[in-house]
Amino acid sequence: MKLILLFFFAILSLITYGQIPINRNPQMNHTLSPYSNERISPEKNLKINPLFNWHLNPYSNAAINPGSNALINPKLNTKVNPHYNQLLNPLVSLSLNPLVNGNWTGYYLFDKEGNHQGYYVRGDQLVMLCFDLKGKWTGYMVQTDNKTYNCFNLNDEWTGGFACTDSDSGVNIFTKDGEWTGEYAR
Repeated sequence: MKLILLFFFAILSLITYGQIPINRNPQMNHTLSPYSNERISPEKNLKINPLFNWHLNPYSNAAINPGSNALINPKLNTKVNPHYNQLLNPLVSLSLNPLVNGNWTGYYLFDKEGNHQGYYVRGDQLVMLCFDLKGKWTGYMVQTDNKTYNCFNLNDEWTGGFACTDSDSGVNIFTKDGEWTGEYAR
């Protein structure tokens, strides 16, 4: 009987592994989608839109621009650079990979339709690591004092893209022109 129960729980955990919890899935809970919830939509809530709020835009605010602020520039601050800080490097600290560690903290990344696109895993208080659906490390984000994040590629170059908090429990992703990509993370 114990063997049957163990087998049942093993199969159940494999089925649910990799699935998004209902309370974090915008296809199941529409209040999580900026397309359904005006409060977290940068198109409807101009306070969270960097085209209208210069405090959130790294091209208008030098304090959150990695070209002007060495503390948030991984080429100048090795504490926020996963290539120098082994605690942040998912190739060294495998527990940072969301497909390896079922207890990771961070966000699920979604496209405009609410389809799961990847993961943002919190490496520490300032750095979030970006992964695709297969668990491949694709880049990272460094948090600013304004609770925005600048996006960096694996060559430690700022892509120009950035993420802004949505005034609730996630972030919206923007291009270097400050345009919302339609992607969001919860």
